[in-house]
Amino acid sequence: MASIDNNPDGPASSKRLKISKTQQETLLIVLIAAVVLGVCGVLAVFFGKYIGFNSKVLDAKDAAIADYEKTILNIGLCKDTDRDGKFSDEEIRKCNPDTLDSTSMPGSLRYNVMVNMANNSDLESVARESQEDCYDSDGKKIDFQEKFDDTENDEEKARYLSMLKMCSALRVIPDALPAQPNEEALMSSLNQIFNMSNWEPEALSPSGNVVSGTEGLSTIPVSLSVEANSDKTMNVLNNIERSIRTFDLQTATVSWSGENFLTLQSQGVAYYTEDADVAETNKTVYASSSARKKTNSTSSSSNTGSK
Repeated sequence: MASIDNNPDGPASSKRLKISKTQQETLLIVLIAAVVLGVCGVLAVFFGKYIGFNSKVLDAKDAAIADYEKTILNIGLCKDTDRDGKFSDEEIRKCNPDTLDSTSMPGSLRYNVMVNMANNSDLESVARESQEDCYDSDGKKIDFQEKFDDTENDEEKARYLSMLKMCSALRVIPDALPAQPNEEALMSSLNQIFNMSNWEPEALSPSGNVVSGTEGLSTIPVSLSVEANSDKTMNVLNNIERSIRTFDLQTATVSWSGENFLTLQSQGVAYYTEDADVAETNKTVYASSSARKKTNSTSSSSNTGSK
């Protein structure tokens, strides 16, 4: 019969000790590998979400840049020299709207205003001819477009561009629809109408405060009082109707006294444009739909709590 080795210092005990250490080392290696694998998995998920979120941010930035470039092209602020529909840093750096030739931007708002509208014969037919700076000593109209094209000086280009606006058909636009609530200019326009009608009012003054009208327009209340014979009163009304500036008479009271003598009391408004600004919008980019819902719910709760 084989004998059993119970000696703790024998070969069998030494073998068991070596196996135990090998198992411990293997288990430790497995645990370390599991931890490393878990950390790698977490990092892989994190970096995947991080890359995905940054891709969304970059897409939103590219869309915003494209919108800005489209706005610049549509308005005609800068020239797209390589005609790729985009603006490089170098093109933006060289851009100076005050010295840009409007004729080189066909299809833009700048071109339509500075070329098409400025040379509109219908506007020119009612434009003022009293601008002495627009004519030379011989009474010939100065070609400021030619002067603009010939000079390379930025200050001169800006000055000639300003003269182009003042000496073209565009000068009639601020007469028809001013950009400011100038009550003195309004009274001056009415006084000119009365002078054309050979009628002199006893007094002229604004009749109230400025009131907001439709989008982009505001109104100045106007009070009109005419006491004259019927022919002169009709002459005043006809000249108001023919005026390049719009006077909207909303209410009127007419009374007769004596032979062919009228008293007209009327209330109306004149218009002017409000300042127009480019509205910039903010876009929030969310990492996930759950983050969007959480943000919206938090915002709703805050709004409810503040009421």
